[in-house]
Amino acid sequence: MIPIEEALAIINRHEPPMVTESVQLSEALDRVITEDITAPEPLPRCTNSAMDGFAVFWNDVETWSGDAPPSLTVVGESRAGEPYHDTVLPGEAVRISTGAMLPDGADTVVPLEDVDDTGDAIIIRSATGQHQHVRFEGEEIRTGDTLLSSGARLTPSSLGLLASLGVGNVMVSTPPAVGIVVTGHELAGAGAEIKPWQVRDSNALMLETAIRKAGGRVASMSRCGDLIEETEAAITTAADSSQIVLVSGGVSVGPHDLVKQAAGGAGFKQIFWRVSQKPGKPMFFARRDDQLLFGLPGNPVAVLNCFAYYIHPLLQRMQGRPFSWETLSGTIDSPYKNRGDRSFFLRVAVSREHPEPVTITPLRKQGSHMLSSMTDADGFLLIEPGHALEAGDEVIVHLYPWRS
Repeated sequence: MIPIEEALAIINRHEPPMVTESVQLSEALDRVITEDITAPEPLPRCTNSAMDGFAVFWNDVETWSGDAPPSLTVVGESRAGEPYHDTVLPGEAVRISTGAMLPDGADTVVPLEDVDDTGDAIIIRSATGQHQHVRFEGEEIRTGDTLLSSGARLTPSSLGLLASLGVGNVMVSTPPAVGIVVTGHELAGAGAEIKPWQVRDSNALMLETAIRKAGGRVASMSRCGDLIEETEAAITTAADSSQIVLVSGGVSVGPHDLVKQAAGGAGFKQIFWRVSQKPGKPMFFARRDDQLLFGLPGNPVAVLNCFAYYIHPLLQRMQGRPFSWETLSGTIDSPYKNRGDRSFFLRVAVSREHPEPVTITPLRKQGSHMLSSMTDADGFLLIEPGHALEAGDEVIVHLYPWRS
């Protein structure tokens, strides 16, 4: 049996390599880019107007003495998508729309509300300075500027930015492929007819949704009974399409706990078995080339807690997402002492009623079979053997990934 820290270090050393692929922007939301993206063109692509008004030559406006406001002849129009192609000469003005290309010769835009418009000519009543209301080519982004750095997660705004610059595809990390195998003769599906001695399977759905929450892809999901041939076949099939195989149940010391043997038959080599933790002591970890296999206990709390602590961070890193626990501090409202000989994941609820300080409440039901304790838990305190907490002590809670 190894301590938690050693188990984490071993898993980190055996982390599978990241897989990358090129995808269209429409498929890239929440994906992580694996290379810097530079601008293939400037933004704005051309010098254009920030207002509806008139494009003019500033020297015509600058000579305004106040007694004789300048009058300019309107010679054409520049619209978004249809620019004015001639050069604006002294004494001339061009109608211009917001976003329309500024014609050659013009260097200033006077808004509609600052002119008297007679149709063929305008009289300028107010102008504040050269280049007013002009957006210059490349003033936001120049060709070759770094738009996004490798490791950035793509959001609606960043995808919009890429689209505005003509980027069509991006290189991103591929969601890790995970195969699920749920073992146990006693299990029945959620909607299936059930015998009194059977247990409804919650682990398959929990793992499937937890994988998706972590950004992974469920490559396969199967159930098998407690038979060595059946278990080995299920693991082999799952490994055929997965980087990581998760097996729930069958990893303890009973005569029907066959996962370790079946994993060996499927070509996986044991790295460790049993971790000094509660829940989750019989956790099993094995490797086959760049593929990993986690044998998780059958009790649902142990399954989900082990996933949160070991596998969720791994799936994040495999996508190029540096993982760190979201934590918060508060005061525990009742005493607790770990009287066992293993590190204990104490599930807790968090009260954040303002302006009161954060209150941390240990949940009453802590059994590894009591899934309601995970439903009610916001996070956990990792309590070492022999350590005691008194009511009012300051503690730091690690928030479960689906609660943070």
